[in-house]
Amino acid sequence: MASVTDVLELPGRDSERFSAAPFAVLPVGSVEFHGAHAPFGTDSTLATGFARALAARRDCLVFPTVHFSFVPRLTTDHGPGVSVDPQVFLAYLTEVIGGIVRLGVSRLLVINGHSENQYALRLAAESVTAAQPTASVLVCNWWRLAPAGLFDESDGHGHGGPLEVSTTAAFSPAGVTVPTDTTNDVPYEAPWWRHAAQVVGRGQAPLDFAGYHGRVSDIDQEKGERIVSEVTAALSRLVDDWLERAGGEPAREARQP
Repeated sequence: MASVTDVLELPGRDSERFSAAPFAVLPVGSVEFHGAHAPFGTDSTLATGFARALAARRDCLVFPTVHFSFVPRLTTDHGPGVSVDPQVFLAYLTEVIGGIVRLGVSRLLVINGHSENQYALRLAAESVTAAQPTASVLVCNWWRLAPAGLFDESDGHGHGGPLEVSTTAAFSPAGVTVPTDTTNDVPYEAPWWRHAAQVVGRGQAPLDFAGYHGRVSDIDQEKGERIVSEVTAALSRLVDDWLERAGGEPAREARQP
């Protein structure tokens, strides 16, 4: 298997790796309330976990995770979190992504763990690639690659729901508490128009939202491990397609020695 190359541990003498690596990965998460059953770093744990899982089978660099981001009132009304003003966050992301590209990285995969990040990430990537036209940035929301059919109710999707927290448990079980009964379940069915429209502000959350939603009694670490395996495999296929489209050679999976 390929060894994970953490940029924070990369010696200065090996700085040519920035331009030589087939691609680099930037995980982006949040510090946000996900319910009493889940850690504040859920989104960051997931983004970082998938970055490292991918790097364990691909030749790439992994940059430090961006932990602080915009957190909506949707969750801060129910529990604490660290929120960055959206305009400040966008400017910061643009500087971070631009700085990585200026190091010589021409192919950057951003693994996003927090839904609210995706819009700023797209805008930041557009700004950087407009100034650096040979660069390519791929922004991926990991949960869109998750297998269907493992959970009831919208396949377990939902803030702090069983899909998200089961996967968190697969990476870092210490901060996850699996409820022993259904008392804390907040049944959730995504609205039929969820892919067509978004409510911002009042009315954004379901009426029974408790800082999380979903049948948290369905949290299952074994299912989370399956999700990790299938999403990582999908990420690897996605990388090959992306590099081919971007005009680079696909970074083939490392072979066993």
